[in-house]
Amino acid sequence: MLRDLRYGLRMLRKSPGFTAVAIVTLALGIGANTAIFSVVRAVLLPPLPFANPGRLVQIQLRDRKTGEPANWVAYRDVADWRAQNRSFESIGAHRFALLSLTAAGQPDALYGASVSANLLPLLGVPPLAGRFFLPAEDQPGHNQVVILSYDLWRRRFAGDPSMVGRTIRLTGVDTQDYTVIGVMPSGFNFPLSVPSAVSLPTHQMAFWIPTGLDPLRQSRDGKRCLVVGRLKPGVTVAQAEADLDGVAARIERESPKTNTGVRVRVEPFAHYVMGRARPAMLIMLGAVGLLVLIACANIANLLLARAMGRRRETGIRLALGADRRRLLRQWITESLLLAILGGDAGLLLSAVSLRFLVHLAPQDVPRLAETHLDGAVLAFTLGLSLLAGLLFGVFPAWLATRTDPQEALAGGTRSGAPSGPGPGRSRARDLLIVGEVAVSVLLTIAAGLLVKSFAGLLRVDPGFRPDRLLTAIIVLPPSRYPDLQSNVAFFRKLLDGLHNLPGVESAGAVNGVPLSGNITGAYVTVEGHPSTAVGTGRPSAEVFAASPDYLSTMGIALLAGRELTPYDATNGANPAVVNDLAAQRFWPHEDPLGKRISVNGNNGLAIWRQVVGVVKTTHDQSIDLPAQPAVYLPMEQAFEPPQFLAVRTSLPIAAIGARLRQAVAAIDKDQPVFVVNAMQELLDNSVAPRRFAALILALFGALALVLAAAGIYGVAAYSVSRRAHEIGLRVALGAQRGDVMRLIVGQGIRLTTVGIALGLAGAFAATRALSSLLYGVGATDPATFVSVPLVLAAVGLTACYIPARRATKIDPMAALRCE
Repeated sequence: MLRDLRYGLRMLRKSPGFTAVAIVTLALGIGANTAIFSVVRAVLLPPLPFANPGRLVQIQLRDRKTGEPANWVAYRDVADWRAQNRSFESIGAHRFALLSLTAAGQPDALYGASVSANLLPLLGVPPLAGRFFLPAEDQPGHNQVVILSYDLWRRRFAGDPSMVGRTIRLTGVDTQDYTVIGVMPSGFNFPLSVPSAVSLPTHQMAFWIPTGLDPLRQSRDGKRCLVVGRLKPGVTVAQAEADLDGVAARIERESPKTNTGVRVRVEPFAHYVMGRARPAMLIMLGAVGLLVLIACANIANLLLARAMGRRRETGIRLALGADRRRLLRQWITESLLLAILGGDAGLLLSAVSLRFLVHLAPQDVPRLAETHLDGAVLAFTLGLSLLAGLLFGVFPAWLATRTDPQEALAGGTRSGAPSGPGPGRSRARDLLIVGEVAVSVLLTIAAGLLVKSFAGLLRVDPGFRPDRLLTAIIVLPPSRYPDLQSNVAFFRKLLDGLHNLPGVESAGAVNGVPLSGNITGAYVTVEGHPSTAVGTGRPSAEVFAASPDYLSTMGIALLAGRELTPYDATNGANPAVVNDLAAQRFWPHEDPLGKRISVNGNNGLAIWRQVVGVVKTTHDQSIDLPAQPAVYLPMEQAFEPPQFLAVRTSLPIAAIGARLRQAVAAIDKDQPVFVVNAMQELLDNSVAPRRFAALILALFGALALVLAAAGIYGVAAYSVSRRAHEIGLRVALGAQRGDVMRLIVGQGIRLTTVGIALGLAGAFAATRALSSLLYGVGATDPATFVSVPLVLAAVGLTACYIPARRATKIDPMAALRCE
């Protein structure tokens, strides 16, 4: 083995051009594979960090007719599921919460979760110190307790073990004083992800507090909880879903007003958590696997050509008594040595590209920050390198050892080159090129579909102007702002102060800005339309509690009528502004102005409101989801207080953010300003998964094109070198330059055409796996399936043209004398 290695190194040093091309080709394929595998391993492969994670499920609502799921559930429904099911050990609910911890006069905004008392125990991770919540602490007025994350405990309290049992002052929910009852261990995080449209400095939850809700006092209209359950041993997901469907049917009979057509969807918790990331990452992992196959095909072709160049050497060794198995081992050793060198270069390339890859990926992907190169990744790279070495090395080595010594020696020239390749070698090279082109077509079509989809998504009008627009979350504590009037008074005063700040063009307040993950929906009743009555499929709409300047600040265009004004809160009117989608859906072929609509809030009151304006429809949930009807109400008359600010500015966003915090502190020094974002950042986050997939697949598609072009060029150039005598003879007998050109180009184009045909057939079957990542583009988009083969054909023609042009310049006398 050592002799084989030394000999292999000498042979690679003697052919520096071949060695460099092979190592670079392998480095591209193996480096891309290693980088993608590192991300997939960190995000998808490890089990969730909870006890028996396979029994954890996410429970959602499901429309009985359409099957469309809805994440958010009413707490009253959760209580009924918990009491009436037969399939679950426990069912817990949670929602996101914002609190601030005031220290040294500065409020520190914290992002955490409000959870039912049984949620943390069902996850099966015991606290590092202290205990979980008691059922009695999850009741109204008794929920002033908090569990800290390990990170917050270390950062703000220096890991003080005496923190359990102490009281800290928090602002943002029911009261300012919370007793610390526990600290979770390092690395524990729940929920594992936050809404994709909320940009946070960290995705680690800082605290957990009880919900403090009495289910019997909760309306089934208020769907504001996410639900997680733990299955009993031996219970399947399908059985659990059927069980809860039966409970949902009973709830529907008891509460037809709110639960008509509502059923339940149960899915493994891991699938839910990784739902956005899983399809894109698995597709990228498959794509880099195909890229390695293309690289291996290219190197196999190079090795076949090299074997022809060493045919005389092989014949001599066989004539002197060398064993064919010994020669086979020598050739495979050289291939493995080449693969390891390429793997080393690929590992360096992956180390450089990994940081860029993680930065490019959507930041709401759970565990993305844990991506790194470690022993497992090194083992993967080594294994992939050895596998690649076998893939591209065994077949050329086997063909080389089949050399006939007499033929090799008799057919040699003074330079040691054989007169021509055998038919087996030619067929092998042709098959490799056909396969390489076919895989390139498949990859490039996939990339084209994703790029076209992403380009279409960028053309979608969000309905508002994100430029120079800042948003911020301000949650007022009920202990100091107990009712809607006190909340509204705070925001009025804040908006007055902001309007006077230099650089602020306009400002508005609302209960949820588009793409914030905090959109409130409600049932609506349209006057004079009996089809919207209870029990017959009532329509719903997104409901916004907006200040007078909110719509103009967001850049939501007024299409008819007027916007909300400051006088709407005091003149006794009950106005509403609707978007044009609501106008079309609720009053088709009618003028909506002057019509009346009722919006049912959590208090169950229905007030008739007159439509005074129609504005442009916005995409509020996500830019790639269908827009919904929307109703805008004066913030003084809504059933939810404002929590978001929108500020349009002529100054840099960072400068306005600092001034905004100063303006809030001038009104209430203990009130923090939570998550401050540029609206453009929220818009970018909304399309981040599709952008990531499109960019990576486009990069792989481009590499596939380059490798395919190199392979076609290599075959054509090799054909010219091996057929120099034949070409010289043809020219001597009267062949024209065009005839020689057609001879060489024709061979390459035939191989390319066969490869394109096979690639198209594979793409028709394989691209359906991309459906979940496509927007506005079909998985068999005709334009993509036509344009990509044309590009591949042009690449193949160009790659063949250069060697063909060289063939036309062969001197027939020199070629014949050389033979």
